[in-house]
Amino acid sequence: MKKYLKIFSKIALTFCLMVCMCVSISGGHRTHADSGYDTSYSSSSSSSSSDWGSSSSSSWSSSDYSYSSGSGGGGSSVVGVIIWIIIILIIIYFKSRSGSGSTTPSIAKLQSNQEAIRKIKDVIPGFDENKFMEDGYNIYLAVQDAWMNFDLEKVHNSITDELFNQYESQLSSMEIKGEQNIMNGFKLRDKAIRNCVVQNDNLEVTTRYIVEFYDYIVNKETGAVLRGTKSRKVRQTYDITFVMKANEEKIDKCPNCGAPVEVNASGVCPYCGSKIVGENTEWVMSKKLSVSQTWL
Repeated sequence: MKKYLKIFSKIALTFCLMVCMCVSISGGHRTHADSGYDTSYSSSSSSSSSDWGSSSSSSWSSSDYSYSSGSGGGGSSVVGVIIWIIIILIIIYFKSRSGSGSTTPSIAKLQSNQEAIRKIKDVIPGFDENKFMEDGYNIYLAVQDAWMNFDLEKVHNSITDELFNQYESQLSSMEIKGEQNIMNGFKLRDKAIRNCVVQNDNLEVTTRYIVEFYDYIVNKETGAVLRGTKSRKVRQTYDITFVMKANEEKIDKCPNCGAPVEVNASGVCPYCGSKIVGENTEWVMSKKLSVSQTWL
């Protein structure tokens, strides 16, 4: 029985997608955001017209579609049959979901690439995977906050110049349209290191993060929701690449007082308090790719 319910569920979803395509064909368009246009709000199955930008772009009009047949009532009958089929399939779909005991999609456990970690440790012997992943997530959160508040200068030192210019251009476009991307309620579900490459004197580490959060577009002046929804989270799977110089010279003397030191977590000389961390010794985000998304 469960097998047949799944089949009917897929059919129901197909019908709904076909209806949505018909609805949006007269002017609807996909809109992306989330610091670099990562979220596709049209993927949400929310029935709110705000997912499509405006109610007028998703409304049905009798003048938009005409049906011709031998009798005046034939078209109406066909439409009625289709509507009833869709209603029945949707009911079956929701019954199958309620019977499963949970509507939240499961997450496959991520595993770090041990070969990639070995490559990192060849360059950074004291590499701490947990700290690296935690710091990377904090950079991600800082970038999301800066994007949301139109304040990329706050993270200029945490992302590459190329990424900064890309985001700045996209934010300027949103600001001109009077839109703002609101994101909150972040929850990190899983993380892992996927790959490591030493290239052009740079150490590039690609990570995968699975994050859930609320993500929607509002009118900057009125706060009215234009796309997305406040009531449902989106689960984003990202591949985020961080880069740092691979051939930094080891700092064993303070450049100010000459005292023999080891670079500590604060990056200052314990004798005179001078900053002793050279340039390009910190990880910066160079790429952020949205691999997949699921509306919860």
